[in-house]
Amino acid sequence: METFQDQNHIDQVRDALWANFGNGASLMVGSGLSRHALRVRPDASAPPLWTDVAIEIHKRLYPEGGEVDPLAKVSPKALPDRILSLAQEYVTAFERANLHQLLIQLIRDDDLQPGEMHKRLLQLNWRDVFTTNWDTLLEKVRPQVVNRGYSIVRDMDEIPLAKKPRIVKLHGSFPAQFPLIITEEDYRTYPTKYAPFVSTVQQAMMESVFCLIGFSGNDPNFLNWSGWVRDNLGDSAPRIFLAGWLDLPHPRRRMLECRGVMPIDLARHPKARMWPEHQRHQYAIEWVLHTLERGRPYEFTEWPSPSSHQHLKIPDHLQPVEEVSPRQPREEPRSNEN
Repeated sequence: METFQDQNHIDQVRDALWANFGNGASLMVGSGLSRHALRVRPDASAPPLWTDVAIEIHKRLYPEGGEVDPLAKVSPKALPDRILSLAQEYVTAFERANLHQLLIQLIRDDDLQPGEMHKRLLQLNWRDVFTTNWDTLLEKVRPQVVNRGYSIVRDMDEIPLAKKPRIVKLHGSFPAQFPLIITEEDYRTYPTKYAPFVSTVQQAMMESVFCLIGFSGNDPNFLNWSGWVRDNLGDSAPRIFLAGWLDLPHPRRRMLECRGVMPIDLARHPKARMWPEHQRHQYAIEWVLHTLERGRPYEFTEWPSPSSHQHLKIPDHLQPVEEVSPRQPREEPRSNEN
C-alpha cells in the first residue's frame, strides 16, 4: 500500500515531543501559520506573504512613471528573493520609521485573532517555541492554552528571566518592539547584535529535536537561521525538520538534506493530489497537528476513560492510504537519581 514517504521524519519529532526522557522537541514558527488567523472585521485583509510585502515595497520604490528598477524584468514570483535588498533600499530612501509604518499597515495585527491551529500548536508539549513573526497571534492565544504556561521573550534581556516553555520573538514584535528584522543589514549584523537570541536557538537545536512550521524552502528567515547554525556548529550541527506543503523539486530537496534539513513535504502525501489548491497549505499543517497530537501517551490520571488523543481519528482527506497507528504508551526507563 502507498504510504507517506516522510512519515519517519514526523515520527522522530512526535516521539521526542512526548517522551518523558531526553530533551524533548522545540519549534520555530514562520509566517505561513499566520495565514490561518481569523479576521475580526469583514473588510480585514489576510496577513501578507513575503511576495505581497516585496511587491508593495517595490511599488513604493519604483512607482509607474518614476525611476526604472534596473531589475524590473525579474518575474514578480522572484521578488521574495529580493525582499531583503528591497527593504534595504526602502530604508535608505525613506528611513527606518517609514518602513516600520508600512509593515504595520500591511499586516494590521489588531485585525487578526489566532485560529484553532494556533491553539492546537501551543497545546503540544514543546520545550520552547521560537518565531520570526512580528504579529502577536501566539501571545493572544496563550489564555486559551490552559495546560501550558508559556512566558514571552521579546527582548534579549528577558531570556534569563523567562521560565520554560517560552515563546521567543526573534525578529521584533508588534506593537512596539523594534527594529523589525527585514533588511540585508539586519540579517548581516544579526549574529553580532542579537548573539543571545542566536545562542538560545542554537542551544535548542543542539539539545532537542528541532522542527520548523510555516516556512518555505526559500524563506529568507529559514535560509538565514539554518545558515547561521551551520556556520557556528559546522559538522556538529544536528538535523532539523522542516514541515509543511513545500513541493520541493528533487535537486532542492537533496540540497536541504545535505545541509542537515530533513523535509516533511506534504506535497508528497498520497492524498495530496486530491487537496484543493487553495487549501493545500492548510491541510498540510492540519496533518502535522493531527499526527503530533496522536503521539500523546496515555495519562493514568485519565483512567478509566480512554485517551481522547490516542483514539483521535485523522480525517479521511488527510490519511495516507495505509494509516499509521498512533504511538502506544510504553514504560519509560527509570532514572537512577534519587
